[in-house]
Amino acid sequence: MSYEITATKFRPQSFDEVIGQEFVSTTLKNSIQNKRIPNAYLLSGPRGCGKTSTARIIAKALNCINGPTDNPCNKCENCVSITNGSNSDVIEIDGASNTSINDIRVIQEEILYPPINSKYKVYIIDEVHMLSKSAFNALLKTIEEPPKGVVFIFATTEINKVLPTIRSRCQQFNLRLIPQELIAKSLIKVLERQNVKYEEDAIKWIATEGKGSMRDSYTLLDQVISFCDANITLKRIQEKLGIVGEEKISILIRTIVNKDREDLLKEYFSLIETGISPEQIISEMIKFFRNIMLKKLNLSSNKVFGFNSQVYDDKLISSFSYDDLENILEILFSTYEKTRYSIDIQTEIEICLLKLLKYKELIRPKAILLELEKIRNQLINPNQKMTMSIPATIIEEENIQPIQQEQPSQKNVNVKVNVEKSEILKIIKNNIPHTNFQLIAALNNVFSIEEQGNTMILYFCHQMYYDTALKYNDLLTKEASLIIGKEYNIKVEYKPELKQQRPKTVGEINASRVKEIFNGKEMY
Repeated sequence: MSYEITATKFRPQSFDEVIGQEFVSTTLKNSIQNKRIPNAYLLSGPRGCGKTSTARIIAKALNCINGPTDNPCNKCENCVSITNGSNSDVIEIDGASNTSINDIRVIQEEILYPPINSKYKVYIIDEVHMLSKSAFNALLKTIEEPPKGVVFIFATTEINKVLPTIRSRCQQFNLRLIPQELIAKSLIKVLERQNVKYEEDAIKWIATEGKGSMRDSYTLLDQVISFCDANITLKRIQEKLGIVGEEKISILIRTIVNKDREDLLKEYFSLIETGISPEQIISEMIKFFRNIMLKKLNLSSNKVFGFNSQVYDDKLISSFSYDDLENILEILFSTYEKTRYSIDIQTEIEICLLKLLKYKELIRPKAILLELEKIRNQLINPNQKMTMSIPATIIEEENIQPIQQEQPSQKNVNVKVNVEKSEILKIIKNNIPHTNFQLIAALNNVFSIEEQGNTMILYFCHQMYYDTALKYNDLLTKEASLIIGKEYNIKVEYKPELKQQRPKTVGEINASRVKEIFNGKEMY
């Protein structure tokens, strides 16, 4: 018997076997069960999520000897022939190679003849977005009023390229990326049926690399089985596919934390000598820092990401603030992009690694602009005492106290905090359910923030947002206390006069510049 790839061998044969698309499967089952069968279906979604498989299941559900039924038997002649692709009444067309209006005219002539052995003549057009505009227009009347017993099923990965006039004549179903946990369970079932031993970490890695595509995951699994024989381990995968691995990357990251230039380059060169490409090292570092960010935000899930506590220990994670991670990832992404055009990729990456040694010294452009703005205001208003604002993250990490005006009798001094830099406000907004859009909108319109001891004061210049924040004040206080780990208060205040301090829009700035150029006269 000839070899059959896993993606084909384990293709779903019923709606219940379509993984990760419960909404689509349930809707289609109810529609067919109630005999509410449309003229055309439009299945969209990324590659490998089950569009073509769903289309064939629909064809079997309509043409099964017991059908139309929501549960085809997969045993009758019609079901078996559709599964094998040999049913004369179920025609599969590749939209990428049959794009012209002449190909559509052939279909228009064929549908005039009734089905031969089945109840429905089904046309499955894959990658339908590749059809030409004239071919789409020729389909309009056909799919709106086809002959009795004719059903069209379109599948596409780019729904935006399908004409709105076509979409309006179809029942649309959007298939989504499959969760990694479900992919891992499916891979385990396949391996158990084939009596192949495996490590859970290896399966999690394959599921992650599949990026939500079941077909891609099955294809990678076939490759892994080929060189791992009957025992799949993560170590063997890393050796054969030239993958760095989290343990080796963590050693590289720790040399960066320790600012050890010599050990950093030694570890890097040792990875290069094992045959790992420089670009792969950067790619693995990006994934590693992303995982650190997820762990820092408590968004990690061992079922999906498989975090190793020995690799991602608390000491390593606490070495990086959120600003540090943003700066580091920005450098890594920029370097990865440069490698596509660099004449010396290895040197480019070596310079990148040396830059990362100074990750604590990196300052984001926005922080520099804020300080320049304060200096400018001081020059304009020399009588106003200038205070240096230090981001809350730096104060916490370096134990540096902000410079304060000399007021011996005052115990608590208000410290202004940049709204965009407030980590507490960012995490609170992330923790609020998306359904509570009123509170999220209010927090997005906080004008300014002041901190006084264990109290954060949120200032609003719009009455509507102030009322919303005041309504949820207890919730905000509770969330802030959970984040800080101790009692922490949130207060909201309404100051309509802050509207006058609103920064000018781009249009207003441009208008003022034009007036300056033309000696104060507005030009229209």
